[in-house]
Amino acid sequence: MFEQLQDQLIGRLLVPGEEAYDERRKVWNTAYDKYPAAIVVCKSAADIAAAVQFAKKANLEVTIRGGGHHVAGTAVSDGALMIDCSDMRKVTVDPERRIAIVEPGATLGDVDAETQKFGLATPTGTVTETGIAGLALCGGTGYLRGKYGLTSDNIRSARMVTADGEEIQVSDQEHPDLYWAIRGGGGNFGVVTSFEFNLYPLGPEVLSVDVMYDYNDAKQVLRNAQAFLRKAPDEVSFNMMIFQMPAAPGVPESLHHKRVIVIAGLYAGDKADGHDAVLPLRELAKPISDHTGVVRYTELQSRFDLAAPKNVAVAGTSLYIQEFNEEAIDVLLAQLEQPPRASLLVQFWECHGQMNRVPSDATAFAVRDASFLLCFDVDYPTEEEKLCKDWIDSAYKSMLPYSTRQASYLNTVRADPQIIRDTYGDNYKKLAAIKLKYDPTNFFRHNHNIQPQG
Repeated sequence: MFEQLQDQLIGRLLVPGEEAYDERRKVWNTAYDKYPAAIVVCKSAADIAAAVQFAKKANLEVTIRGGGHHVAGTAVSDGALMIDCSDMRKVTVDPERRIAIVEPGATLGDVDAETQKFGLATPTGTVTETGIAGLALCGGTGYLRGKYGLTSDNIRSARMVTADGEEIQVSDQEHPDLYWAIRGGGGNFGVVTSFEFNLYPLGPEVLSVDVMYDYNDAKQVLRNAQAFLRKAPDEVSFNMMIFQMPAAPGVPESLHHKRVIVIAGLYAGDKADGHDAVLPLRELAKPISDHTGVVRYTELQSRFDLAAPKNVAVAGTSLYIQEFNEEAIDVLLAQLEQPPRASLLVQFWECHGQMNRVPSDATAFAVRDASFLLCFDVDYPTEEEKLCKDWIDSAYKSMLPYSTRQASYLNTVRADPQIIRDTYGDNYKKLAAIKLKYDPTNFFRHNHNIQPQG
């Protein structure tokens, strides 16, 4: 069946039983153990176009794999043709124009490593093995969000293969409706074969915030962090994380199995000015430890890779929160009294500055008025799947009354139709119309799907 396709490829075609098929079909979240009909290992935009055209003619469903790091596991599906872009990882920097041209299989680590050679950076995320394509198409929330916005806000242009197998250029001048849609609308409209991202002067060293507090001080830390956020300069972006410390080598015995709150952040400006700016984050309560200081930007970006371990099944969800008032804090802490597993990770990504100044209808990414993104993640063994998924659902429902329009960050949630609609809000209708124009048969549907509607 696939011989004709293989003849058109620079890359290679893998079918069940062939060497590398099982490795290529794996995604980060092992809860999704799927068997595609074949995998196209793409080496070029022409390979992607050939795969799309073949799948159309053969009436095959397709999935698109960039980094394969999504909680929802949409890169793989039983019986579908996987278009695997993970070998297309080239990053080219134009330091004069301050842009990076990035292929769809590049990871955040690839992007940071190349752009930092020129003392430049673009907003990405906080786990280096995350794929840039999936991150950027659904938002992208990292340590530069306050100063420079989301990853999707910094897409300058893109090249894409449409549902017809045609390769097109997308920018504010060419297909501007599609340019609007891909900045937050996910993989609904085609396969991106390359991005152009804006770059900004940063690094190679930055002032990093790294403070640990006792979980028993959680209420005080949350209150004070929210108070700081109301006056925080754009240069400061930070995350708060609640987790249980492991009994592992290098961890002081006094911290073994202890629940803590870690504040991690960045000052995206002159390091000399940063110490006073971040001082309130170091005094939210009495710290257990404080390692705030100057580090290489690439070190900061990789610091929490261990929070996303490989070869585990993961359940996760998220909600945007307008304000952590006393009631919301009490409800959250009550929910955390009985965590499903010691591996539970709770994250608070503050939202302020440039990411919130973009009008909600300026791009597809609609949530521009929240104070925090609250994320829950837990990895689990097979026998505890129901326990952990039920707990995640319970946590989601408990915090839903405090959510901004019941919106979630789609890079952290399963592909649920109601969550998708709620998240896009007033932008959903426009997205559905653009979907109808470029993909009327919903060919690209293994994603956080937007149904084509006029």
